Amino acid sequence: MNRASTAARSLPARETEESRAEGSAGGLALDRAGRVLLAADLHLAGGPEPRERLRRLLALSRAEDASLYLLGDVFHYWLGRRHLARPEVRREVEILRGASAVGPPIAIVPGNRDYLLDDSFTRATGVRIAPAAIAVACAGLRLHLSHGDLFGLADVRYLRMRRALRSAPVRFLARSLPTPVIAAIAGGLRRHSERVVPRKSAETLAPDRAAVAAILAGGFDAVVCGHFHDRREERLPAAEGGGLFRVLEPFEVRGYALSLGPEGWREHFVAAAKSVPS
Repeated sequence: MNRASTAARSLPARETEESRAEGSAGGLALDRAGRVLLAADLHLAGGPEPRERLRRLLALSRAEDASLYLLGDVFHYWLGRRHLARPEVRREVEILRGASAVGPPIAIVPGNRDYLLDDSFTRATGVRIAPAAIAVACAGLRLHLSHGDLFGLADVRYLRMRRALRSAPVRFLARSLPTPVIAAIAGGLRRHSERVVPRKSAETLAPDRAAVAAILAGGFDAVVCGHFHDRREERLPAAEGGGLFRVLEPFEVRGYALSLGPEGWREHFVAAAKSVPS
């Protein structure tokens, strides 16, 4: 058994099982699409270059007539419904609203930085907020899509913090405290993450292979996520689920996106306006 699986066993059973169940997508209704476009880790926080990459991604979705799934950390952080009025994202919200109005549909699977996205964002933009994991049928394949942080089972401290931050009391405080206070807390959490993540081992930060294999064995043909900031493509052997595991390169780096249609998988780099077969 690898260290990730061993570390996962050291979590309280409730946390481990909740993490696995939340990421399983087993009970979700199945989205169906003729073509999908996937991107993750946009980390939007204002600025002309990220905004232009977002426009190009939305233009690619229209040109491909592909349903767009954004797999978490679309925003560098999100404070809840009050964030809609913040100047650093106001134009991004307008861009998403315009794209949603003309289609194709857009969905966000929230990540660890924007998990407070809710129905207020959908009302403002037309973008659907999905659960922590979603199942999509496309091109004869059944896809499991998530941000990916729930595959980090060896990162025990992160999973505990994740559970605490998503608890009902913390969500209540996020809605109730003054915006400057919530913004200061969010900034502190980001700075803490920037300090501690570089000190974690590669094994701690790696996706848990057994967790991915369990999802593939449950009837999925491919598992696709972001979060790990290290592009990866691996086909697991039959004994480990027998499907495809892909981790997306962070969109913020080169405008990376991945599409699936009748012709198969293709990789896109919208910053350079090009695509290549995968």
